[in-house]
Formats: sequence, C-alpha cells, structure tokens
Amino acid sequence: MKVLFFLSYFRDQASSRVRGFYMAEELRSEGINCDIIYGYGKKVYVNFLARLLRYDIIYFQKRYSKRGLYLNKIARLLGKKTLFDIDDAPGGIKLSIKAEKQAVEMIRTSSAVIVGSHKLKDLAQNFNNHVYIIPSSIYLSYYKPKREMRDRGYITLGWIGNGIVYKDDLQMLIKPIENIGEKYDIKLTIVGALEQKEIHQSFGMMKNVEVRIIDSIDWADPIAVPSLISDFDIGLYPLLNNEYNKYKCGFKALEYMAMEVPVIASPVGENKIVINAGRDGFLALNTKEWEENISYLIENEVIRKRMGKLGRKKVEENYSTEVCVHKLIAVFKEIGR
Repeated sequence: MKVLFFLSYFRDQASSRVRGFYMAEELRSEGINCDIIYGYGKKVYVNFLARLLRYDIIYFQKRYSKRGLYLNKIARLLGKKTLFDIDDAPGGIKLSIKAEKQAVEMIRTSSAVIVGSHKLKDLAQNFNNHVYIIPSSIYLSYYKPKREMRDRGYITLGWIGNGIVYKDDLQMLIKPIENIGEKYDIKLTIVGALEQKEIHQSFGMMKNVEVRIIDSIDWADPIAVPSLISDFDIGLYPLLNNEYNKYKCGFKALEYMAMEVPVIASPVGENKIVINAGRDGFLALNTKEWEENISYLIENEVIRKRMGKLGRKKVEENYSTEVCVHKLIAVFKEIGR
C-alpha cells in the first residue's frame, strides 16, 4: 500500500502538521509507504500529477478549491482511492457559501471522508456513505509534562492559538479574569496573538492581572507549543457559540490535557465530547461559570493535579497519534476492499 498525502500547508500550520506530517510519520513506523506534497501553485500541481500513478490512496487534507476537486476527480478516473480530510467549518472563517459548496462536492467525489468532529460527520454523511471520525491527535513523544513541584506564589492562566481566528472568542475572558484578579495573585499568558490589535488593546488594559502576550513562536518546532503550555497552571479555551466554532475539533483542549494542565473550555463544538466536565476538565457557559471554575481550580491544587493526570490518561487512550493512526489504517483497509 502506497499513500500520497496532499496537504494544504507546511508544518507551521497545525492542521497539516497534526493531520498530515505526524500521521504520515506514524504510518511509516507501521510499515506503510507514505509520501507528502504540500502547498499551492503550478509547480505543486504538476508535481502531484507527475507522481499520481505511483500511489494507491490519495489523501486530500483540507483541499477543496476548484483545483483540489479537479485533481480528486482525475485520481478517481485513474482508479485511485481518495480520502478527503476536513477538520474545520467547510465555509471557512468567512462562512463562504461558495467554499461550502466546493467542500460538499469534494465529499461527494471522494472514496471516503475523514472528519475531526461529530458536527462534521453529521454534515458529511449527507453526501457520502463512508465517513470516519479521526480526531486531531497528539504526538505524545513531544508532549512531556513537567513532573516537578512548582511554588511560584501565583497561578498562571494560559491560552495558545491563532489570534487572527480567536481574537473575538478571547474577549469573553476579560471580565471573569479581572474579577478573579481581585481575589487571587494570577498571571495570564496569551500565545499566538499575531499582532492583532484587538488582543493587544483589550488585554493590555486589563486590571488586577499581569498579562504576557507572545505574538508568535516557531510553530514548526514540535516542542515549541508543549514547552509553553508546560508553564500554564490552567489552560483556557473560550469559544463563541457561532456557526464556525460548532465544527471545532477540540484540539486545543487536548494539547492542554496532554501536558497534564487542567482545561476550562466553552461547551461548543467537540469540547462537549472531549471533556468530561467535572472529571478531566470544566465547561464554562458564561462569565459566572468561567469565574467559578477558574476560582475553584486556583483554590484546589490537588484537583488541578488530578484533573491534569486524568486528562493525560484520556489523551493516551483515545487521542494520541499512535491510537489514531490505527483508525486510519482501518479506513485504508476498508476502502481498499
């Protein structure tokens, strides 16, 4: 079996890094021959067509432009099995009707569809009978929790992500964190602001809390993200309840959990499935619940540690790249019959 991953981006973009490069590396360790092409432009498409005949399965990761659809149809005409992988709202951040129609056509055309959330599965099953959930998984060899005790005299609340995408979601944290800052010695770290003025202005003016804003890091470095998360005492994952976020796969929550950092998240998208509220994390619906849950974890170090370990255990058992790659191999075998 030979598989060609046709990825949208390089390793500095989380979706291609996690659902493409890391999965391909793990597949190779299982003895499956995998190659990768990524990016856009004439040279990329010519390279794809020149190599197409060498492979049995073509894996289209988040590619549903007109060219992606055209290449999928060519692959199918040549007798190749094709997989379409999607892990975000099909219409993109702008909820483009045109993009959503192209995604639906890609779903129809492919041999099978890989999705990152139950909401995406519900959509895809309307147009394809072969739809499989494979989470955006955690490559655990890079996520090594700090085991030593820390007594810094303050609690660090942390968030990491793409500030361009999440700048509006983050605003819901301001009021509860300012209120908490009146009672506790806390610090807030925001990683990935990407020079968004809304983030710098609103969080730079916060009261009662010291704020550290990091605009960017070397996202392609596999230990950059876990290294920063390791400094968090509590991981935050706010999401507005809108059409775009309903398709979210919960990856940010899984990254916190993998580092044994207890997570508090909005009950939106896959978060409601990833997090067992009250056991390995908390779900916060409004300002009051954000404030209550953060305060509870600040006051209870034992609970923080217990939740962190339970979160790590869940990732190891259900959301690691090693576990998810076997789900992908099962899909390969299913569509190859």
